Amino acid sequence: MKRLILAAVAMLTLTGCWRTAAVTEPAIVPEPMFMVQKEGSYALERQVAIAVSGVGQNSPTVKFIMKSLRHAHMRPSLVALSEESDILLRLNDTLNPELGDEGYLLEVRSDGVTMSANSEVGLLYAYQTLIQMLPTDVLHTTYKTVVLPECTVLDRPRFAWRGLHVNVSGSPMPVKSLKRVVDAMLAYKLNRLCIDGSRWNEDSLRWEVDSLAVYSPAEAEELTAYAADLGVAVLWDSLPRLAYDLKEGLALALKGDEVVMEPVEHWDFSCYQADPRYQPQAHEGVITLRRAYRFDPAPVGTNRHTAANVVGGQCRLLTDCVVDLGQTEYMLLPRMLAVAECLWSTADKLSWPNFRKKVELQKERLHTKGYNYCEGSFTPLFKATRVDDQTMNISIETEVPNTYIFYSLDSLAPTRYSNIYLGPINLQRGTHIKILPVYKDIARDSIYEFVIK
Repeated sequence: MKRLILAAVAMLTLTGCWRTAAVTEPAIVPEPMFMVQKEGSYALERQVAIAVSGVGQNSPTVKFIMKSLRHAHMRPSLVALSEESDILLRLNDTLNPELGDEGYLLEVRSDGVTMSANSEVGLLYAYQTLIQMLPTDVLHTTYKTVVLPECTVLDRPRFAWRGLHVNVSGSPMPVKSLKRVVDAMLAYKLNRLCIDGSRWNEDSLRWEVDSLAVYSPAEAEELTAYAADLGVAVLWDSLPRLAYDLKEGLALALKGDEVVMEPVEHWDFSCYQADPRYQPQAHEGVITLRRAYRFDPAPVGTNRHTAANVVGGQCRLLTDCVVDLGQTEYMLLPRMLAVAECLWSTADKLSWPNFRKKVELQKERLHTKGYNYCEGSFTPLFKATRVDDQTMNISIETEVPNTYIFYSLDSLAPTRYSNIYLGPINLQRGTHIKILPVYKDIARDSIYEFVIK
């Protein structure tokens, strides 16, 4: 058996009126705990027969999966367990200790797909992994057949609390917008939405922000129920007691010694995520996707007692600079994916080079769902290695893969006709280099200037 590579390649050929896609190397966010691939495959046809075991056919989980498959231009139908099926959804009769409360087992074999879990939320997460195995444009393209690689995915979260903290006191968000946020949270297996800045007014019997009536009890109940069906718990103005660490940023104390980490230096998504000159107005400071990915709530070397009591973490968004839903999504995505992987995946599975490749494919999925997202930071990242007293070996990249880097070493500004960076180069100390990043045939940001020291 070979390990799956972290990039996804879909080979597409026309077959009659619709296409056939052969997905050879899935790229899953967050990275699963255990995933292996065999040489076989399973052809998932447009007509999808689904059997269920241990869960009702009218359960929110089954309804969600059926609806989602229809959005992917498939035609799902429920069949009896005794009948032949393409997908089996199985709620375990006996708890599987390897899966815990939210884990799942996803098996693609030559005779079909099986998803099993100890809970319905585990089945939802298994389905999110399966949907990420489908072509990125599945919502826009009708496929006659999708050929899935034979594989086994055994997965469970590293931390129980994987959240998003939204403070709505600056600019209240409609329930409809919050539902879109919940949808994105489910897609990447986040499970806590903390809505802060609102408070219950006994006189008006409404949730209010600065005495402005925002959420009626019915609206609050509607969002809470909607999120619960998708495995997301909504906390209304009931955030745990705040405690502040100068080392880690904000830490939320739940009870006793338990610390949900909210590191403002890494996960405050109210801040800019790229060069502020080319971004919508945000809070001071720049937290790029790369920086967001580089936070571990319980890194190697953490005191055992402390590590055992870290139950998870959450990113935060203050809405005072957010003007609409589009900007809300832009500030969260794709940085929220970094939070999801850091909180779900074990430390040995975290890899920035692999993650940045996967994000490019996830952007395509987000685009087909109509989400607004930031392309990322194009500020050049330099690595300088000494060759001798006068010479440095320079490597350059940006956090966004497939970015072309044009450069000049004279007084002229670089253009797309200048030197193109193809690999590490030797430059003399004191050299003045100017860089122009180009992504998807568009010059991004401004020209960056550096002096080699």
